[in-house]
Amino acid sequence: MKKGVFYLLVTSFLFSSQQALGKVLYYLSTFERTFYFSLVAAIIMGLLCKWKKQPLIAGSLKLIGMRSLFGYISTVLLFLAATQTYPVANISLLSSTSTIFALLAAVIWLKEHMARGQVLSVFIAFAGIVLILRPAGGFIEAESLAGLGAGFFAGLAYTVVRKLKDESPFTITFCFMSFSVIASLPFVLMQGFSPLGLKEIAVLILTGVVCAAAQYFLSVAYSYAPSTKISVYLYSQNLFAFILGILFFHELPDWLSIAGGCLLIGAGILNFISGREAQRRLSHDI
Repeated sequence: MKKGVFYLLVTSFLFSSQQALGKVLYYLSTFERTFYFSLVAAIIMGLLCKWKKQPLIAGSLKLIGMRSLFGYISTVLLFLAATQTYPVANISLLSSTSTIFALLAAVIWLKEHMARGQVLSVFIAFAGIVLILRPAGGFIEAESLAGLGAGFFAGLAYTVVRKLKDESPFTITFCFMSFSVIASLPFVLMQGFSPLGLKEIAVLILTGVVCAAAQYFLSVAYSYAPSTKISVYLYSQNLFAFILGILFFHELPDWLSIAGGCLLIGAGILNFISGREAQRRLSHDI
């Protein structure tokens, strides 16, 4: 289990690094950033599929299409949130709402029941969201809405992944990245390609490599321990994002954002513990 936790912490650092790298090239269009990094990640995941002897195409095209679409929208919204002035920590925190939205989607779509602690976690999470969004005079920053939307669609994507439990995670990620390349290309062609220097090329390639590495180490982590025991450690990406924001962008979130972040992380941990206890009671009853 210790190895599983270690690799999940590595994954969390890579996820937060991906969000920070997306902010570095804020001046490139959202679809260009999505196209280039997805292209690099798709190539790497394709090679990993060949190495692991996994198919490139998943069995359920409908479900893989839904997962890819929701994941693509989430990625685009994350890049929209990654502007020059919006803190990386806030982007990470709002994208972490995916676990709460995944819980709600599972109740509505998969007809699952929520434990009492999970119901409480939803209310705590939305209190945290309000503190981070801080609507003033009915106005909410576009970046905040984009970050929250990214969490919402990521939650839907993760719910679909649960229906794809028999598919290889490498195959799922390859299809997702390939879909992102194809979906972004028309927008890039309409907008026109921006001239890229060595800095832009290096950052875009690094973003794709980091994304592919995060998906790989996530699979490695879950090969050592089930997600029900270690997935809570993914919340460490918020701490990494906070540190990266300070080190590279000189960002220091205000106290309301920090308080909201603590509520969100607390809600996620409560959701994790309550869900695990509910599963344990169900297995005992059976």
